Amino acid sequence: MNGSLMTEVKEPAIEWREPDPLPIELPPKPYPSNSLPRTMRNAVLATARLVAAPVALAAQCFIAAAAYLAQPRVNAPHLHNPEGIPCSLFQLALADSGDRKSECYRLAFKIIEEAERTNRDEYTRTMAQYRSMQEGKSGKALQEFKEQVALPSNPRTMYADATYERIAGDFVNGMSSAMWTTDEGGRILGGHSMKSDTVAATIGGLVKLFDSGRVERDRVGEFGNGIAYDRRFGIHMLAQEVTVRSALNDPLLQGQGFLPRFLMAAAPSLAGTRLLTIETMKASAHCDPAVQRYWDRCEEIARMKSFSDPDGAVKPPVIELTQEAELVWMAFYNRVEVEQGSLGEYGGPLKPFASRSGELVRRVAAVFALFEGEPEISEQTMIAACEIVEHSLQEWSRYLGQNAAESNGNREALELLEWLKMQPTVRTVTAITKVGPRKFRPVAKARGALLTLITAGWVVFPKGDNQAFEINPHQHVHEVANLANPAKTSVNADVVVGELMANDGESTAEQDRSVNVPGEIRQPSPLVRHSSIQHIQEFSPKSPNSPPASAEGTSGWSMTV
Repeated sequence: MNGSLMTEVKEPAIEWREPDPLPIELPPKPYPSNSLPRTMRNAVLATARLVAAPVALAAQCFIAAAAYLAQPRVNAPHLHNPEGIPCSLFQLALADSGDRKSECYRLAFKIIEEAERTNRDEYTRTMAQYRSMQEGKSGKALQEFKEQVALPSNPRTMYADATYERIAGDFVNGMSSAMWTTDEGGRILGGHSMKSDTVAATIGGLVKLFDSGRVERDRVGEFGNGIAYDRRFGIHMLAQEVTVRSALNDPLLQGQGFLPRFLMAAAPSLAGTRLLTIETMKASAHCDPAVQRYWDRCEEIARMKSFSDPDGAVKPPVIELTQEAELVWMAFYNRVEVEQGSLGEYGGPLKPFASRSGELVRRVAAVFALFEGEPEISEQTMIAACEIVEHSLQEWSRYLGQNAAESNGNREALELLEWLKMQPTVRTVTAITKVGPRKFRPVAKARGALLTLITAGWVVFPKGDNQAFEINPHQHVHEVANLANPAKTSVNADVVVGELMANDGESTAEQDRSVNVPGEIRQPSPLVRHSSIQHIQEFSPKSPNSPPASAEGTSGWSMTV
């Protein structure tokens, strides 16, 4: 055939679309700050605005301070036990370094820390006098002195860099109420007490302390041995996700019920949005009326009677539920119980967390009621407590639950994509299985990762799945990969809420709290991204390990009161 008559056939150019992001972690949900007690909420929003901190981070600190003040003064109502249960709380907030964790803590715990320092200074002076009085005494004279003059008791109730053994020993020696609090959560979850040879005993001891206030210590060492009952103990951890990741995914910490007792919140980072103005540089949270009113309320509670016996036992009265609050709690409990089924929102790995939620709601409600000065837990306060605990459940779900498989698949797909961009000659499945990263050598693994990339629009097989593929020239892979840390996704909703508040936020807050709460309350389920699978019918049957696409849908918890 004459070459001049031949027609050159050109392959049609690929029309690349904007690829879908592949989130490795879903962003944190906006914190339900309107559920906080009015005075606390105003202070939280003022703090978040004035120190440029995430609302969730500030809220966790302020709730923890209120729980510390409440735990020796009131018991939460138990479903069957008339003596109630401790209202102590275990809390965890995940935030990036530089997200103002320390400043939020200082503002929330200012009154508590000042009282702690005053008591410790007085103890130091008293101990100096005690040692001075026993100087020069020995033998029988020293023994008689110790029998006649009691050793001053250490007033310490706040621990940062400590061990469980030390805290348990102090409880046995007479301490009644304490809190383990740190803005470096790795000190607790990664400290000496959580090492492999002691972790089981530590977890068991902390769980007993949380549930009933019982401490038992029978080990040889410098700390006290024995058994103490009716103590009160809370934990407040602020941590970078990377420092506690292995602990949060530890089956032992989950299975023995330690982590399921925690209220968890992840703070979206505000980095990149915290721009300064002349006005913001002059503004100070320490001078803000809303924060000062919160401090006034903390001082009022601190002056209230603490129900501690001379031996250290804490036996406070129970704050009861109103009938309306009881109905709200029952509706919440039943809804979460149903969702713990195998097909429910809180089934599988979330079941231990959901099963603790009913008790946590009662504890939070007791703390809120005392802070509000309520003689009983009102319907409004119980609704607020349900919303706070529901938020924690959704955060645990986001971190550990239903999106885990998708997140892991996205992470591996992004790893392969990054590698392929540096290997321009590798553009077939066969080549990946021969020279690719070891984890992608199995054919099913390579196809599964490529299927994820095809679905999101990062990869295309122009001639079919047995031929060479091409990569979307879009250059924002690194931006997508940065979603690996849940605390790095900026959520501007919190900023907007904070900015709308006046310095004290009084009028807005009063309006929020006085609004009529409807009989039905709905909380959306955690958002889970579902990719629509298109144009890959030829490729998908050869990816048996790939999860099927799911239809989108939402479900909420509702209660009729």
